[in-house]
Amino acid sequence: MIFGIWPGVVDADLVELKPLPCPPEDPGATLAALKELQGEAPHFYVRCYRHFGNEWRRTPERPELYTGDGRLIDLVACYQSREPDPAAFAGFVRQAVRDVAAWGGGKVQVGEELNVPAPLDGGSPSCFEAVGAGVAAAFDERERLGADVEIGVNSAGPADPAFWGRLASAIGPDHLARLDFVGLDLFPDVFRRIPHDRLAGAVTVLLTGFRSVTTEAGVPTTTPIHITETGWPTGDDREEATQRVVLETVANTIVDSSVGVAAYEFFGLRDTRTDAGWTSGFGLLRDDYSRKPAFAAIRDLIVARSTVSRRSAPQPG
Repeated sequence: MIFGIWPGVVDADLVELKPLPCPPEDPGATLAALKELQGEAPHFYVRCYRHFGNEWRRTPERPELYTGDGRLIDLVACYQSREPDPAAFAGFVRQAVRDVAAWGGGKVQVGEELNVPAPLDGGSPSCFEAVGAGVAAAFDERERLGADVEIGVNSAGPADPAFWGRLASAIGPDHLARLDFVGLDLFPDVFRRIPHDRLAGAVTVLLTGFRSVTTEAGVPTTTPIHITETGWPTGDDREEATQRVVLETVANTIVDSSVGVAAYEFFGLRDTRTDAGWTSGFGLLRDDYSRKPAFAAIRDLIVARSTVSRRSAPQPG
């Protein structure tokens, strides 16, 4: 299992993406926290976002600051265009592949939560066509460079057969079979509360459903699943001690599952703003970089559960 985390910050809450002033990123403190979480793990993903057609800056601004010593970039190429533009998005994805290759390798996720409407990618016109074009461009650019960059797509929440059928059709059977991973963003007990004695069972249902639906859509069962985002926020009536318990429960359930999960990434490293309510409190750190109880727990989990090699699940033949 390869672990990872999103270390960036945006001037918005992390649910509705409404503007919210927040403390700026401190690259030195961020790198120190990443190194502490990684420990001796040979590989660790640093998740980053770029938004095609959106005025937002890159998050984090300079991913290359956090590479080295086994830290690999997981770069999400988001499609946020107000006008249909699959061809230009394909070029955007090619640049993402080139940059990840230049930073020492990692992966590129084409599109972000295409099954979720605006402000996520599912609200952009021609989003399926754009992701299909982006996946084709990503494979072509990787082959042209001979680069060590994995290519994948993702969705959020319970798997929808209609959505995955449409996405599979947009990508095409040949490229679908070549995907290096399919990603799942899941946030159990965040948007719909779940009694904690049922949490592990709910996570298992989400995982098995995701594998079943993606397989029915044409994704090989040997294609690894990456948990591309998961977290639990603090603030309001959500206690920091509970965050630790939820994150440990969800992580251990997923790592122990048998559905072929090869990577697990947390959302995220630091609160957007600790005093602004739970929609800004997903971090393992408070906004001043002080540690919440979950930080040490996740650090210890990474130490115990990391594996030596990339592509730890079987690959398509």
